[in-house]
Amino acid sequence: MKRPSILLNQFAGWNPSLLDHVELADGGAALRLRLLPGIARPLTSGDGTFGGFTDPVGLAVDCLGRIYVLDAADCVVKRFDPCLQNFQVLPCIGGAGSKPRELQNPHGIAISAREDLFIADTGNWRVPVYSVKGLALRTVLGPFVVNHTAHGVGIEVAAFTRSLAAAGSDCSEARIAPANLWVPYDVAVSASGWLYVADYANNLIHVFDSHLCWRNAYDGSSAASPALIKPVRIALDRECRIYIVQEGVDHVVSLDKNGTFVANITAPEDVKGRFCPAAVAVDEKGDVHIINKYAPGISQYQWDECGCYRCVSQSSTPGGGHPDLIFDRQGNPIVVNGTQVVQLTAAAIYEPDGTFVTDALDSRIYRCVWHRVQMQAAIGVGTQVSVETFTAEDGKTPLEVLSLPDERWTPSATNSTVGDCHWDCLVQSPPGRYLWLRLKLHSDGQTTPCIDWLRIFYPRASSLQYLPAAFSEDAPSRHFLDQFLSIFDTLRDGIGDRITRIAAYFDPMATPANPEHPVDTDFLTWLASWVGLALDRHWPEARRRKLLKNAWKLYNLRGTPEGLRLHLQLYIGIEPQILEHFKLRRWFNAGSARLGDQSTLWGADIVDRLQLDVHAQLDTVQLIDTGDPLTDPFSKQAHQFTVFVPQRGQISTDPQADALQRQTVLRIIDMSKPAHTLGYLQMTRPRFRVGIQAFIGKDTVVGIYPNEVVEGQSKLGYDTALGQPREEQGPPAMRVGRSTRIGACTLLN
Repeated sequence: MKRPSILLNQFAGWNPSLLDHVELADGGAALRLRLLPGIARPLTSGDGTFGGFTDPVGLAVDCLGRIYVLDAADCVVKRFDPCLQNFQVLPCIGGAGSKPRELQNPHGIAISAREDLFIADTGNWRVPVYSVKGLALRTVLGPFVVNHTAHGVGIEVAAFTRSLAAAGSDCSEARIAPANLWVPYDVAVSASGWLYVADYANNLIHVFDSHLCWRNAYDGSSAASPALIKPVRIALDRECRIYIVQEGVDHVVSLDKNGTFVANITAPEDVKGRFCPAAVAVDEKGDVHIINKYAPGISQYQWDECGCYRCVSQSSTPGGGHPDLIFDRQGNPIVVNGTQVVQLTAAAIYEPDGTFVTDALDSRIYRCVWHRVQMQAAIGVGTQVSVETFTAEDGKTPLEVLSLPDERWTPSATNSTVGDCHWDCLVQSPPGRYLWLRLKLHSDGQTTPCIDWLRIFYPRASSLQYLPAAFSEDAPSRHFLDQFLSIFDTLRDGIGDRITRIAAYFDPMATPANPEHPVDTDFLTWLASWVGLALDRHWPEARRRKLLKNAWKLYNLRGTPEGLRLHLQLYIGIEPQILEHFKLRRWFNAGSARLGDQSTLWGADIVDRLQLDVHAQLDTVQLIDTGDPLTDPFSKQAHQFTVFVPQRGQISTDPQADALQRQTVLRIIDMSKPAHTLGYLQMTRPRFRVGIQAFIGKDTVVGIYPNEVVEGQSKLGYDTALGQPREEQGPPAMRVGRSTRIGACTLLN
């Protein structure tokens, strides 16, 4: 009998009550010790200085791993070369002013994959774009004015006015900015080259395509979230989700690539009420990292299956309130610390100890004797996992459980077996309806124990109950013998469970199909060999299962058109059409047929058989030495057939997938057809071609003219038609210079 159990893993949930220096990594796929931050190393020049920054506010990294730092006070951009270990001021960029290459109060910087440098020149209301190689000024975006209309948001080039009334003491004219002028505060570039600009004044995120043409603007508003308020930092992930930091707001807003609200990333539990995001960045794995303005540290968030972002770890940083955060090519976080730029090493240094405590696990059995804890874990050298349990008959709050002294927890065992394997231990706690599980993870700092799943079995059905009462006369003897027999009970349960599940191995829809090693034979293939069926392991698993399930039908119909049709339908999912060539014969029956309608006449050239002085023209005859020439009209179309397989979806446009499907279908035809027959394959697309593809219902679809022709994918006379442009279709009309031929395309009234 299968014993009840409670499973803790990524899909069933870990049911945590305490995660102390441990984390649920990879979206909850594993329980392990938390990573510690590496050593903070300021970026210094060869002369020992820290770059000479006054107010560094923006960071960027190019394809060569060089780090760019934007200094708002000095209005310059400096580049740090990790190989040369020095800072260099980029020439011809910067200096306070409003000229094309000058900056005024800049805040954001970004570099695209094609080596374009973008700067949010906030004080000049523009975004200049430079080429990293040569520092050529490619273009300048802005200044723009944002217009709100009934059709949405739009932009236009700003028109400034000049006034002497607002001029200074030198009587020079002053520019007056128009209303709704954009204020670019930060920039981010996607992998495809699309530019995203945070508009501080209009509370928008502007989107420019790879050609730097404005496409849209997002305000982040939805039924679940209000509109953005003063966005100051933005970041993008690989799926082009946008992460937005707003001034004075205690969460980070996440939008998808279309500007639709996804979720709010809120404060971790231990800093609620003291959380104000200052910077956000996304690492190469897609995890979101946020710097808290009020506390030193970087919070790491992961997207889970519940549709929200969950904080999985927190690491410390020197100082706090860093204005920007990026990751270099090696995955090391880089932050601004005062007037220094600090690089944190991403070396794997784990917490030495951590504790994981579950919430109450309910057996719903009065005075339940919990049986054992099974664990699938990878234990490295120098690491171990200790298991402790606590039971009670009534429920307790998490605070009550966490405040229990250590002597109330009953040790079970310690797993220090090196390797990735199953491990179990007996629950030593007294009977109780509820059980709490506490795991203590230990590490030497270089590696961490990694737990994939836990399973707690209950109740204990000991073989002791089948022994004479003398073996249970006193408590110490009963307790010892109960634990001793549990070893054999566990082995018996494993064998019994395998016997219980053995029927699933003979079910084509349930038997295991994926071998543990690529060179091994999976059980689905082995089961198919029982009925002499060879399965191609390159086929999708669902098709292989369906084919094996219908194997008995295929054997009953083998060698028939119905059997071939069923075999192909199981593979391609579409019912093919089979045309036997004898049906193409149009016999001439005297008195019941008309020539050219239901019948044809033939002669000696029906198969182009070579006959001297009769049918011997070069290149038009065949040398055939089999069969009787008198029976050629009968054998011409005998024992032959054509299979018409429609092409749909990706197969119709992907040549590689088309060739793979064709090869597989030919192999199926060869296996299913009678040995003396000859089969042909015709991959069809929905079209009508006279004399080539004209069997209505088999390989032809009657439709309309194509609306468009795609260059490189269409052939004239094959799947296209020439005609007049759409605007010229209709009755004849006269247009000077174009359609003025009387009698051809013009009518005079």
